[in-house]
Amino acid sequence: MFNEELKSKNLIVELESFEKILEREIIIRNWKEIELLSEKAKILAPIDVNVSLEKGESRVLVSGKIETMVQLHCSRCLKPIEYWIDESFEVVYLSRSFEKYLSKTERLKTLDNLIYYDGQSIDLTNRVIETIILSVPEVPLCKEDCKGLCTICGIDLNENPEHSCETEEIDPRFVALRKLLNEEK
Repeated sequence: MFNEELKSKNLIVELESFEKILEREIIIRNWKEIELLSEKAKILAPIDVNVSLEKGESRVLVSGKIETMVQLHCSRCLKPIEYWIDESFEVVYLSRSFEKYLSKTERLKTLDNLIYYDGQSIDLTNRVIETIILSVPEVPLCKEDCKGLCTICGIDLNENPEHSCETEEIDPRFVALRKLLNEEK
């Protein structure tokens, strides 16, 4: 998958590098595209990630904010549009060694916001990717009242509001009869 290729060493935080709280701004400039649910989107501005990590005995609470701009395509007319992302996220990283102490019910309850880590570092890459993907609308529109494309010929109805194609659909079994009628005229 394309998003698995997105990496930034700055998103890997060594837990030994701070005592209790770490606040960091990370600018990612080398990501050019990101795969969304419906399309690959160009990343038009550096990804600005501001994170705060608070270390506890067995967990690290991470809260952050992501800002960037991506290029999407309107779901109706397919024109490229710019979409500004300004989204926050929170996640708890728990040492895998403590997973065995949670009951099955507790593990299921915390699946949304709990990620296990091994070793002495945590990688924020997947949280950044996830936050960007979830902040993009499922149906991006260039404008609320976008008229889209003609379903018959594909012409942009925003640029040609008076356009009308023959919309009468003919049962394929009667096409030959239609031709005969047109020949008689």
